[in-house]
Amino acid sequence: TGMVPVILSGGSGTRLWPMSRERTPKQVTRMTGLGDLSLIQETVRRLEARVPAENMVFITSEDIVPEIKDQIDGFLGSRKRGYRILGEPVRRNTAPAILLGAMLVRSLDPEGILIAAPSDHLILNPSAFNGAIDASVKAAGEGYLVTFGIKPTRPDTGYGYIRKGQAEGDLYLVDRFEEKPDMAKAERFFADPRYLWNSGIFVFSVSAILEEAERYLPETLSAMERISIPDLSNIKEVYSGIEGTSIDYGIMERTDKAAVVPVSMGWSDVGSWDSIYEVGTKDSRGNMIDGDVVAIGTRDSLFMGGKRLIAAAGVRDLVVVDTDDALLICQRGRTQMVRDVVASLTSEGRAETTDSVTEERPWGSFTVLDEGAGYKVKRITVKPGQILSLQKHDRRSEHWTVTQGTARVTLGEELLDIGPDEAVFIPVATRHRVENPGDCDLILIEVQCGDYLGEDDIHRFEDIYGRVKK
Repeated sequence: TGMVPVILSGGSGTRLWPMSRERTPKQVTRMTGLGDLSLIQETVRRLEARVPAENMVFITSEDIVPEIKDQIDGFLGSRKRGYRILGEPVRRNTAPAILLGAMLVRSLDPEGILIAAPSDHLILNPSAFNGAIDASVKAAGEGYLVTFGIKPTRPDTGYGYIRKGQAEGDLYLVDRFEEKPDMAKAERFFADPRYLWNSGIFVFSVSAILEEAERYLPETLSAMERISIPDLSNIKEVYSGIEGTSIDYGIMERTDKAAVVPVSMGWSDVGSWDSIYEVGTKDSRGNMIDGDVVAIGTRDSLFMGGKRLIAAAGVRDLVVVDTDDALLICQRGRTQMVRDVVASLTSEGRAETTDSVTEERPWGSFTVLDEGAGYKVKRITVKPGQILSLQKHDRRSEHWTVTQGTARVTLGEELLDIGPDEAVFIPVATRHRVENPGDCDLILIEVQCGDYLGEDDIHRFEDIYGRVKK
């Protein structure tokens, strides 16, 4: 029976703000101090040791499909063929996402074993992970719905817990699931060897999970069975009518087939700055430092620097994260409160929750250098051989000045090559695109002028990254 990883890649990672944003979530961000790959690339590398990449299925938000694809392709290189990405039009939590993956897997292999794995977790001991996979696949073949239970290393209020029940070979039946506890309860759980952290990694056969969905989430499953697989042509219509729920609450907490495999695999969901600090490399004074940082008389703190110098003196137990447009200062041990910060900013409609000043794109990146009433200035970097979409804007014009490389510009019906210190003007509502035909990065400065300068004022006509809306 084939194993098919269904990699959940749609989260927004709000507790890692300001580094993680709605459009650049933590799974596509290289977390400094945690290696050279992004978290989703680490996930692909870990699973590719067991399953060919062409067997993988990625479930993500429709609006970040190009970024997810770029991350996967960037890691796989010449192996980038055959995998599938399914984009959800709206987030409906993990149950619909996993059921969507299960329906696709069923269309390929009705006897398949599905490994549902978040794309934004860190696992430092892959051999222990593989051992847990082996035990789980065997149990899944016997009809169990298996989850990985992490042996706790401390009392933690940020994770849900699982209480082990009766032993069944290499695994245990689940006695009960526990919601994220307060500290007093977390300390009791930590002292009791029956309790494990709920990792959010699941293994089950396609037939078993769909059977239990029919039993416990019949309305959701009935609606989702109408989705056209694999083209998803009617997914927006279906998703607009289903309720979001987690796989834990919707099925795992209710089924009598739930089992847990205990494992110690150096796991972290890197869901907060505290967890980043815990797994990151620290100096002799307990400081985790990245960037231009001077720390005098400072201990047990995390500093993530951006373009500016950070100077700290005589402090301890702080988290300081600096980006181009936002600075976070938080007491270490209380970084779960970052979620409340993001909720407050979101309620005020602040763009800092969704967009970064620098945003990665499949073709390169752009950085907002300045903006004000009626104008915005960007530095755009286009990687060699890459090409942006053929597009137009209804409410802004653009002026492009090349500072490095050669820009091959489509302007209406014209095709122009623009070199360093040369410029081109794109009037409102004019079709245009830029391509980098060279072998070094193309860098240009873009000045936008208009009464509305949002990123959603883009009408794409052609796009090699599949972002043309049908």
